[in-house]
Amino acid sequence: MKKKIGSVYIGEGIPKVCVPITGADLTELLEECKAAKESAADLVEWRVDYFNNAFDTDKVLNALVAIKEILGDLPLIFSFRTKDEGGEKAVDQERYITLNELAAASGYVDAIDIELFQGEKVVTELISSAEVHRVTTIISNHDFEKTPPIEELHRRVDKAIEYGGDVPKLAVMPKSEEDVLVLLETALRLKRQYPGKPFIMISMGGLGMVSRFSGEVFGSAITFASLKNASAPGQISVEHMKTILELIHFAK
Repeated sequence: MKKKIGSVYIGEGIPKVCVPITGADLTELLEECKAAKESAADLVEWRVDYFNNAFDTDKVLNALVAIKEILGDLPLIFSFRTKDEGGEKAVDQERYITLNELAAASGYVDAIDIELFQGEKVVTELISSAEVHRVTTIISNHDFEKTPPIEELHRRVDKAIEYGGDVPKLAVMPKSEEDVLVLLETALRLKRQYPGKPFIMISMGGLGMVSRFSGEVFGSAITFASLKNASAPGQISVEHMKTILELIHFAK
């Protein structure tokens, strides 16, 4: 059940490190792309909601062309994080679908991130569109307020798999050490229930930092680190992240 994003296999060995690019305009984006290309990152995520022209499809497509020209074979994830899930902009579903379908069909992205709470109709429509263009789907849910109980976290991942998504992703905010354990136990249960299936499981903030390092142990295929600006609480630099992941890998 190996899964690839672009040329990168995920879900085996050391978790892959993804860096977000968050530029407000094309100049900023391309500067970040150059830094990403020179870094130790395995993947890049374009957080389109930070882009000033996120709702101008021509400018989004032009940006994708320029971004991919710099990144080359470094895989690119397209993510419009909505305001409801911690993103920079609110968006109606029609625009959300249009942007993701545009990205999937462009030939310049290797994965699209689809929010689970957009609902079954939107999620399955976008998964179908991505499959046509051989683009990997990350089905995500972000809770910046709390960590739901294990049963609820498990239900959300099961739903993402039921819809046909390739890589379920959960990012939740801990209020206590016990909340971090809830996320890690959920990850471990999923690892055992779905052997070989890649997941992304994150407990955010400083309290949840351990979850970003321990994916190889508990079962999280991708972790996120920062180039310059963190796109979520608790991200550290890509160089530091790589060092820690390798230390854990070789100590096993």
